[in-house]
Formats: sequence, C-alpha cells, structure tokens
Amino acid sequence: MKDRKTQVRLTMLFMVVFTLFIGACKKATVAKPETVKAKSTRIALDSVGTPPSFVTNSKNLNIVMFVPTDNPALPDYKTRLTALLVHFQGWFHTEMLRYGYDKYMGLPKVDSTGLIKFIEIPAQFGQSAYPYSAATSANKILTEIANYKTAHPSEFSNSSHTLILLPNRTDGGDQPFYGYGKNCFAVDNANMAVDKIPNATSNLLGGMLHELGHGLNLVHDHAKYASEEPTLGTSLMGNGNVTFSKGQPTFLTPVDAATLNRNEIFQNPLPAEIPYEAVTATIDAQFAYNSGTQSFDVTGSFTSNKDVSDILIYMDPNLSSSDADYNAVTWRFNPTASNTFSGNIAFNELFYKTNEAYDIRVKLLLKNGNVVSKGYSFSFLNGVPQVGVNGSAKFYQNASYGGYGVSLPVGQYTTADLISRGISDNDVSSVNMSLGVKVVMYDGDNFTGNSIELTSSSTYVSPFNDKASSIKVIAVN
Repeated sequence: MKDRKTQVRLTMLFMVVFTLFIGACKKATVAKPETVKAKSTRIALDSVGTPPSFVTNSKNLNIVMFVPTDNPALPDYKTRLTALLVHFQGWFHTEMLRYGYDKYMGLPKVDSTGLIKFIEIPAQFGQSAYPYSAATSANKILTEIANYKTAHPSEFSNSSHTLILLPNRTDGGDQPFYGYGKNCFAVDNANMAVDKIPNATSNLLGGMLHELGHGLNLVHDHAKYASEEPTLGTSLMGNGNVTFSKGQPTFLTPVDAATLNRNEIFQNPLPAEIPYEAVTATIDAQFAYNSGTQSFDVTGSFTSNKDVSDILIYMDPNLSSSDADYNAVTWRFNPTASNTFSGNIAFNELFYKTNEAYDIRVKLLLKNGNVVSKGYSFSFLNGVPQVGVNGSAKFYQNASYGGYGVSLPVGQYTTADLISRGISDNDVSSVNMSLGVKVVMYDGDNFTGNSIELTSSSTYVSPFNDKASSIKVIAVN
C-alpha cells in the first residue's frame, strides 16, 4: 500500500503543478442574453495615419508576433493591433478607476513610429506544429521565444508578462488560445481591430482580452448575481470574451482590479517591492453562518513576511470537474494593521445555494503582486450551509484526496464504526474538512493512544499517515 500511495501522491503533485501553469479556458460557457448595449470607445489611427497616444511604464507587456514558416503575419498588424491594444489599455484603466486605481497597463513604444513595439519572431516550424494543445505547443513556443530573447535581449521589456500572437491558421487547424502562467496566447486576423467591435459572429476580440487577463495574473470569476450582474453585466474573466466581442456590458470585478493594481506592468514609478517575490505566510479563516441575514460572517487572521495589500475570497460552486471556476463569485476585504480581516458574504449574491458543494479559496494578495491561497469547503443542504454542528469531514485512503473517500458528520467513531462506514483501520492519508469543524484522529481504538488534531484540510497527514483507528469530528462554531 505504501508504494501505491507514494505513486499516487507523485502523480497528483504533477497534475497540480501542471494545472497551476495553465490558466486556460477549457470550457466556453453559454452567454446570457443582454438587453443593454455597451458604449464602445473607438481608438484607431486618424485620417492622416497618426497613431493613438498610449502609456508606457517602467515595465511593459512584451508582445510577440510568432510567425510559422508557412503562415506569414498580416502586413497591417502593427498599426491595426496598436489601435486594438491601446483600446484594451483604456478599457482596463476605465474599469480600474471605478475602484479608485488610477493605473495603466504598460505598453512598449517605438518612438520613431509612435506604434506599439512588437517582437516579431520567426518560428522554426510550420503552423501545423503549433496546435491548440498546451502540452504540444506552449513550452515549444516559449522555448523558441526564450532562445530568441537570449540572442536579442534589448527587444524585450524586463517584465514577466508576454502576449503571444500567432497568425490565424490557413490550413483549417486549431492553434494556442489560452493563458499559460504569466504568458497568454491569442490569434491575429483581419477582424482583430477596434472598428470590428461589436462582432456578432466571433468571440476572438473579447477572447484576446480575456486571455490577456490570464497572462496578467487574473483567474476566472463571475459577477455577483445581485449587486453586479444586473447593472454591470458580465465579468471579463467569466464569460466576458463573448460579451466584450458583442459590445455588451463587460467589467472587471473588485478582485480582478485589485490584482491588476499590484501587477508589475501597471506600476509607474516602480514600487520598492520586488515583483512576485516569494513569501512565507499562513491563513486562518472562519465562516460563521448567520441565519438571520442569510450570509457568512467572515473573520480571520494571517501571518506574512511580506506586506499584504488585500484579502480575496472566491466562493466557487463545485458543480463538476469541468466548470473551470467560471461561476466563482468573489469578494475583496481590507486587512488590518494587526493582520486580521473581517467581512460579510451575502448568499443573495450566489446563484447556487440549494444542494451544491462549494470550494472556498482565501487569498492574500501581496503588495508585490504575489498571491498565497488556502482552501476550505462546505455544502448547502436544502438551502442551509452545512457548517459547524451540521458539518462533516471527508477521509481519503490516499494523499491529495485520492482513493476512496468517506464523509463523516460531527460525531465519534470507533474502529468498528469506521469499518462499518467504509474506512479501513490504519488507512487514512488525507482529510477534507468542511467549515466549522475540527478532527481528532487516534492510533488506538476507542479514542486511545497517540492523537493528532486537524483544524483545516490536509492533503497528506504525514505525521499520522495510515495510523487512524478511531476518529472524532467536532463542531467548533
């Protein structure tokens, strides 16, 4: 069993690391019809061909035109995409201003032409060598870009973020179009232009902006259903690729704006913090069900060896393995000087609140732009969140929630009780706990012998792996 569990742990670790690298949009959700038309700001070359003005920062977005050997870039892309990216810059700025952030995404400039600086890189292969599959193409392209950068370092800004464009394939095949770490991939064709917004037949324009969001550290999230969606429309990092392309209301959530506010290419002048420097931190959050207000009262504390700017909370209904977090509703709270935070999460902002499981991610957004996250979970049952005395813990045979998993509600369980419920003696390796409970595991029957207390979920109970013979699940709020 030990060898099998070790193999499972290594496999799961690889999958987690690979998932963190890819911010791809695996599933396109169905757009909801909008009745209000967005106002589109037209930014393009004027009648005498003068490029639009735009903001260049100390660190700027690297913009690569990656050109396969058999598919040349369109001859007008530099002027056409300059206008489009300046439009994107203005849209980000307008959205961030609603939250008090007077920041611009930095775009590199060619002084002699007034256009955006594009880094045109000839690919080693033809277009068929770079299909959509990230496993096939992403690192292949990034390796070619890195090799080019080594030979031409002065063409690049000293930032971590790169937008990689490939000419639209002419052979009918697909191509990269997703976020990948701090990089993102998108397509270029003649319709990728400001004067093509709105476009009723293509989501590629909004798709480029959406994937650029991924490349700028944003992850999927949904508008709050009561206070945001009716008035602001669709979140860019939700189904905003569709609505932005169609000229319908599209916006940045407070969490997304706060994240961009700490992104390195939005800083001018540069702050003292080293961008994305590693952090040592802990998070302890509590969610108390308030039946009177139908909400969670959130309190918590944290430690960090770097300054924390914001507390971000994602309420993500776990409907399926393929929902890609598009329906995660988000909140932003301010940390206090004593490293605590508090706030309220109203259930009327959630669409799914009947019998759904939820993952909660509490994140520390650092002033240097880095993020530290801790996960929690709970479920609704007949509209009531199962926390505290109604809560449970799920015990798994293998690390990282692998193998069989058995949920135990609040209560006490001897060896015989565990076996009767499907948990073998000395066979627990990870525990996923709902809100408001803690777990005590004993290596002897009837709550005897050595013990370990867990106050949060654990992907691997290393000090107590395969030792649990009796268990208590205890409500703490």
